[in-house]
This record gives sequence, structure tokens and C-alpha cells, in this order.
Amino acid sequence: MTRCIDFHTHIFPDHVADRAVESLRQVYQAEPEGPPTVAGLTAAMEEAGVERAVICPVATRPEQVKSINRWVVGLDRSRFIPLGAMHPQFDQQEEELAFLRDHGVVGVKLQPHFQGFNLDDAAALRMMERLEDMVIVIHAGQEIRPIPQVPTTPRRLRRLHERFPTHRLVLAHLGGFRMWNEVEAYLVGQQVYMDLAFTFGHLDDAAIKRLISRHGAGRILFASDYPWQRPAVARAGLERLNLPPQQEQMILSGNAVQLLGL
Repeated sequence: MTRCIDFHTHIFPDHVADRAVESLRQVYQAEPEGPPTVAGLTAAMEEAGVERAVICPVATRPEQVKSINRWVVGLDRSRFIPLGAMHPQFDQQEEELAFLRDHGVVGVKLQPHFQGFNLDDAAALRMMERLEDMVIVIHAGQEIRPIPQVPTTPRRLRRLHERFPTHRLVLAHLGGFRMWNEVEAYLVGQQVYMDLAFTFGHLDDAAIKRLISRHGAGRILFASDYPWQRPAVARAGLERLNLPPQQEQMILSGNAVQLLGL
């Protein structure tokens, strides 16, 4: 089977997974498609023929940063590629980034809505300056349960990219969940990456294929958003697009290998 890397997944330590799921159920009013644990994700990867998965942790509070990072760096690197957690209000950013680099972590995950910041906050901009050598995965667009004020609209993400044009930004959910018209207006063709997390089944296949074509397959990353979507569902969606084999392979793993230096 063709090599596949899932660029956007979420898991928790076994001892907190049940609490995390219950909290997420309340926040999203949605049911996860599988347990957000190492075992749950591993089973979902095997079902879909996924070789490795990128783990995207989020520190909703500054005091969570260190404990999250010390857990993710211990994951099995043969199957999992950990990103780090970071928070604009965390007061030891430089030391923590050094810790991540020393442990071979090359990126971080940011979720401004749940972390309580806007992209143009002074603290957020200082944090972004420190992330210049990191791959930065950012939640983009609406939430599963819609919110009235979206901090990561495609227009705001375009401004962030223009402010930090050399940063390696990965905009989740094909640039903006449920805001794909704005993605076409503000982000398509820009030098940013987009992942496909939680996109299939929420945007019609023809529109996904058009966005990939317009943005360029070389900056699209296969992703599921497990546990909210199973990798097998996302992979079946990508296969339905009937992209040229070279483009499909770039999306499934080639772009991730290059971006992450694997």
C-alpha cells in the first residue's frame, strides 16, 4: 500500500483520556470516532494503512505546556511524530523550545480559540517570533460546534502569513473549516500549507478537488483529525478525488516528509 502519513491527530495519556473525551463531548457536542489514546489511534492507523501519525497537542492553559511536552517526546517515534505544545502566556518559551529541539520535535500546534488568544495579540506575536524555525500547525476556521467570533478566519491567517512570510504555517481543515469561500479569496496560492483534517464529508468532493488544484498539491497534507474522523474515512475521501498518482502520493506522504525533514 502507498505510504501514508496522517498529519493531524489527537491523543491523550491513558489516565486522562476518559476525562478528555467527556470534556470534548461537552465542548463540541459531537462523538469521537474512536478512543483518543495510543492504542485507539494505532488501531485506526492500521485500519487505514497509515504508517505514521503527527500528534497535535494543545495546551489550553500555560501551566499545561511542560507536562504535555514531556509526555509527547516519549511516544514511539516509529509510529508517532510529536508536535510540541506552546501557549502565548507561558513564561519559559525559549527554554521549552530548546527542550523540544533537543528531543527532535520540529513543530508546535496552536488552537487560538481554546487557548484564549487572537493572532494579533502582542504576546501571540512575540511567541510567533520565537517559532521561526518551527513548523506551526494552526486550527483554521470554525469549530465543530460553531462559535460567534472566529480568531482564525482565512483573512486573519493571511495577515499572519504576511507578517511572518518565512514561517512554515500549516493551516488545518483546508485553510478554514466551514469558511472555504474565504479560503479561496485569501489563502489559495499563498506560500502556506493546508491539511485535510475533518474536511471530507463536510465539504463536497468537487470543492475539495478544486481547492487542491488551485492551491497546488505540493502544499496539501493528508490528515484525518482523529478521533473526530477516522483515517480510513479521510483516505477513502482522497481516493475518491482520482488525483494523478504523483499528486496523491505527495499529499499522502511526500509533502510531510519534506516539511518535517523525515
